[in-house]
Amino acid sequence: MKAIELSKNYFYDVAYPIFKKEYPQIEDIWATGLVGEGSENFRLDDEISKDHDYGPGFCIWLKEEDKIKHQRKIEEILKKIPKKYMGYERIETATAGKRTGLFSIEEFYYKYTSFRKFPIEDIDFLKIPESYLATATNGEVFFDNCKIFTRYRLYLKEFYPDDVLKKKLAAYLFQMGQAGQYNLKRSLDRKDIGGVFLSKSEFIEGLFGSLFLLAKVYMPYYKLRLRRLKQINYYPKELMNDIEKFILSNDYKELIDLSEKLSIYIKEILKFRNMTRIDESFLLIQAQQVQKSIRNPQIRNISLMKGN
Repeated sequence: MKAIELSKNYFYDVAYPIFKKEYPQIEDIWATGLVGEGSENFRLDDEISKDHDYGPGFCIWLKEEDKIKHQRKIEEILKKIPKKYMGYERIETATAGKRTGLFSIEEFYYKYTSFRKFPIEDIDFLKIPESYLATATNGEVFFDNCKIFTRYRLYLKEFYPDDVLKKKLAAYLFQMGQAGQYNLKRSLDRKDIGGVFLSKSEFIEGLFGSLFLLAKVYMPYYKLRLRRLKQINYYPKELMNDIEKFILSNDYKELIDLSEKLSIYIKEILKFRNMTRIDESFLLIQAQQVQKSIRNPQIRNISLMKGN
């Protein structure tokens, strides 16, 4: 059973009846669910990930003033709730920090975005790491009687404003072109294994960034990216196979061919969506075209290489 389903059942079977009986005062003002750090909140948990921070647990979110008012009683109840459920007990590590329990809505969103309220200015989205936005909007809200937590969540899940998306995409296209279509071949010609490894890594990061942006899904923490990309089921299986071949390959011709094939795939999406008017496979040129289409001059004038 995935941790989210386990935790939801645990909340409704064990925790919620206790709260309803012992502290009904918060019924109209709280939100609960499981959102935040950890592969389980992307529903990507497996047998290997069960060795830490896995098991029944949930978050409670209240407005800051309500948290201050009700914190003592809520934490008393949380300590009394049985920790074991269906044979599982949450194993928490000090490194992971607090992932379940009581939070204010403001502190939760500030942790991941550096903003306590929404909406925000378009340019402010560029200050927030993508993986933090992925983390702040993953998981599941069990219910939200306060409505504010979900209002902020839905605002962020609407994804980036158009100009922000284009700015970030332009930076990733530049990264792909520079690393995969230019420096990879030069590193291979030099037999520079460090340069080859890092060029591949930079190219893949730019490719993942572009694919997540074009799918309008926030890109998660690095180790989850390929699995998350497969999970959203937005792109064809052939593309996923080519990405894996590129990651695993050390063959000169195969790497050059695949870097070009993957770059052309991105270019074709740009053409299909009318994000470019030129049939140019070198993505550094496409990056310039995308950047030119940004309407907000403050965002358009940011360096082509910046945005991610």
